[in-house]
Amino acid sequence: MIILRRLYLQATSLSWLILTASTLMLIAFSTLLLPSIEPSTFTSYNDSLWFTMTTMLTVGYGDLYPSTSGGRIFTVVFLYIIGIGLFASFIGKAFENLSLHRRREEGGELVYKGTNHIVIIDWSYKAENAIAEILKQNEKTQVVVIDRLEKAKEIHPRIHYVKGNATHGDVLQQANVQQAKAVLIFADDRIEDQMLTDGKSLLIATAVERMSPNVFTTVEVEREEHLPNFSHVKVDKFIMSNGTIAKMAVNSIFAETKTT
Repeated sequence: MIILRRLYLQATSLSWLILTASTLMLIAFSTLLLPSIEPSTFTSYNDSLWFTMTTMLTVGYGDLYPSTSGGRIFTVVFLYIIGIGLFASFIGKAFENLSLHRRREEGGELVYKGTNHIVIIDWSYKAENAIAEILKQNEKTQVVVIDRLEKAKEIHPRIHYVKGNATHGDVLQQANVQQAKAVLIFADDRIEDQMLTDGKSLLIATAVERMSPNVFTTVEVEREEHLPNFSHVKVDKFIMSNGTIAKMAVNSIFAETKTT
């Protein structure tokens, strides 16, 4: 039992590539060799493959089994002692890799390799509404969100998270902004000073233009008087936030009172 435990621990410490190759080689070796060792039982490679897989998976249907000493010794040494432990290590490694991939995906560590997607800066309430609208209007468009959160706010097949500062070129490259359809830069609600908020948006827009000058860029600006600061940066569309909304609300009131 101790020997089997040691073998299992050594197997699980192997790399994914070596473990996969070793498992496939053992399956192929057993499948090809069993008909030669015991041709009366394993009359075809299909039978030997079936016996190999059911034995390594510990299913054991009992429809095929070795009856000669050579076949039994081979089964015990290569399929029971080595095969079962190796296959168990392979399955364990597969689940471990899937779990690691999941954690890296949630933590925003993976590189997005898709194209024609929409990149959204900062995972705010406004961004969540924009994402919901994108997913509703187009069934194929993928969304990549860049923020500095420890973990993605939402897990969705079409929403991908990249952790980092959007003013850094390597983070934008991780989001594959070069091949994006559009970039949407929302004003950071976590910054109280509107001048600093628009300053951050300006820096991000500059970084985006440097990485991908032809991408369609939309920027939310807090203060209208800050618009001239964006004159040297290629921005395709501006969205005015609080000030414009308040102005529209007041104008609607006066427009209504004039007609009554």
